[in-house]
Amino acid sequence: MEGADLHFFLAFLKEQLRMQNNEYKQATARCLQMLLRVEEYRQAYATVDGITTILNALSANNNFQIQYQLIFCLWCMTFNPDLAEKMNKYNVIPVLALILTDSQKEKVFRIILATFRNLLEKPEDSQVIQENAVAMVHGKVLKNLSLLQARKFDDQDILDDMQYLDEKLQASVQDLSSFDEYVSELKSGRLEWSPVHKSERFWRENAVNFNEKNYELLKILTRLLEVSKDPLILSVAVHDIGEYVRCYPRGKSVIEQIGGKQLAMTLLTHEDANVRYQALLAVQKMMVQNWEYLGKQLEQDTGVSASGTAGTKKSVIPAKG
Repeated sequence: MEGADLHFFLAFLKEQLRMQNNEYKQATARCLQMLLRVEEYRQAYATVDGITTILNALSANNNFQIQYQLIFCLWCMTFNPDLAEKMNKYNVIPVLALILTDSQKEKVFRIILATFRNLLEKPEDSQVIQENAVAMVHGKVLKNLSLLQARKFDDQDILDDMQYLDEKLQASVQDLSSFDEYVSELKSGRLEWSPVHKSERFWRENAVNFNEKNYELLKILTRLLEVSKDPLILSVAVHDIGEYVRCYPRGKSVIEQIGGKQLAMTLLTHEDANVRYQALLAVQKMMVQNWEYLGKQLEQDTGVSASGTAGTKKSVIPAKG
């Protein structure tokens, strides 16, 4: 199959997966499984936004069989080195890591482990491999591996994949800097109060790194302020923008140029108290010249330090994670 016929068939399968309450979803996934066993069809399916379609289908409330079939499709696609390098741009690793945490079915976590192994073996770019490893560490794959290793399995493939992943991820942890950890968390879009966000040393040493690649990380933060509905993500993102402004001399003008200041100001009226509080701190850092004086004044007036540490009054900062 090729040309217009192939494009029509792939588009048909994609639409079938996108349909809600489709009683033929399992049959559709089976067709896709058979198709993606063939190398030349993998790239073709990716070009019609097939990876996104599979991930969206995985986010639905599927039974474990459909879940397995869809992940099998991703696994097939990771045998293509080019696709393996691009895979986590679609946030494949965080999605699969979450399923790995929740699933109780051996066939499901077996295919997830095999997919993760491919994402560390197949890419030809060593930086992509490191980024994938960091994303797995951030997704608590190491923790899940330790839980799985306590169980008994007869399947040698599972045992081999667990050992391989454990060795590779443990090695990546040794080389993992706090900035690598931060970048991985930010690109996953799942911000939480991990230690780096509140680390004075982290911001003083790494604020300038946020200017790299045409302010890529800052643009991701401002985008989260614009589109996220999660109060925790909004709180952490606006806090980080404020810390960048505080620690980088030209931070205020940079944030204004990319629209971050206006987005932070809109959060001053957010329904969530934690979001309002972090937005207030961030906006004040943008407005004042001497942030150290501001911090002392905040401690005196509210009993809460500018970094969000509670004093005599109860802190409104959410718990980590």
